[in-house]
Amino acid sequence: MIVRRLSWQLLLLITGVILFMQAFPLPGAVRDAHTLLWPSGFHFEWPLWHLVFTPFCSVADYLTVLSLHEQIAFQLCVPFCLFLLVGWRRGSLLWLCWLIFIAWGALVPHPMARLVAENPRTLLIDFHSHTNMSHDGRPSFTADANMQWHRHQGYNAAFITDHNRIEASSWAHEQSKKDWRETHYYSLMGEEISLAKTHLVLLGNHERIDNHPYDSDFNRIPLFLQDMQALRLPVIASLPEYWLYHWGDDVQKFLSWGISGFEIINSAPKALDFPLEKRREIGELCSQHNLPLMGISDNHGYGYATAVWNAMSISSWQRLDPDQLELTILLLLKKQGFHAVQVLERPKYWPKNHFELLLSPLGNTIIYLRLLTPGQRLIWVFWIWGIGALLRLKNRRTT
Repeated sequence: MIVRRLSWQLLLLITGVILFMQAFPLPGAVRDAHTLLWPSGFHFEWPLWHLVFTPFCSVADYLTVLSLHEQIAFQLCVPFCLFLLVGWRRGSLLWLCWLIFIAWGALVPHPMARLVAENPRTLLIDFHSHTNMSHDGRPSFTADANMQWHRHQGYNAAFITDHNRIEASSWAHEQSKKDWRETHYYSLMGEEISLAKTHLVLLGNHERIDNHPYDSDFNRIPLFLQDMQALRLPVIASLPEYWLYHWGDDVQKFLSWGISGFEIINSAPKALDFPLEKRREIGELCSQHNLPLMGISDNHGYGYATAVWNAMSISSWQRLDPDQLELTILLLLKKQGFHAVQVLERPKYWPKNHFELLLSPLGNTIIYLRLLTPGQRLIWVFWIWGIGALLRLKNRRTT
């Protein structure tokens, strides 16, 4: 077996790679999703247990940013490498452990990295999330769980936008009005309207908007947008629907009909396949029409890290109550348009074609290693050599 013959050499190689990558750190914790530049003034904070279990928690966090096709490439690469290194029998056992780890990362609560904005004027916000009131929400993901999840990620505020329902959004907003001074967190109201191969996110509606009058035909969407404009409610085009079903002329129709903005990142794996060049196109269109760009978690209760945050500059937002903050956000989106929101994303490898997609497991591994702090690298080394020593001791006892 390769690993049995080169066990210590392999441990030294892995350790060397991890420590060597310290010479090539990424310029920042997050990057601007539109310009792809690295803004200053943001950093991550990790709970103690996240640091202690860095090889598990940080890898689970990073896997969250991978798109559906990158996930498939990664999951095919893992068993191939395991079988090559340790053979079919041991490789199958380790692959099973890997699949259990994937399930743990997606389904079991665990410590999460928290993004922190160093400028007190900066509000970190999510414009689109769900609870168990959505038909596809996790049954245990209540409105309270939604608020806790956002706080743990570093968000200061978030809109709950369940599919065609506002019960959880309303409850969370009322709860937020009671405890915002203690929690320093704001839950705001919205709704995701499901239409014909189109999802549109409403922000700030305190009454449910019935989707049925507009749901029969794509050509009824202009009527929906006209009615929402009459109610002064911003409407955001949601990913992946406008990309998968309406790319091209239909996007221009959305603009002519008066859409209020576009999502450019959605943390759902299928939506993360949205190509970078198309993201740039939407960014340019929003710049030309002075419309805000948004990145959203779209969290339904599955997965315990987000791929994106939104930063807004609002003076003394900490003094506003939830109703005042919600109104201020909606006014800034309308007044400042394209400049109202800075979308911040976790760095990842971006494959541009099928060949680069095959290379994405290696590319994302390199990006992940470049993201590690010196402390996280030392913890990685501790785990590597600790597990190596335990396996060697076990082999001695069995022989």
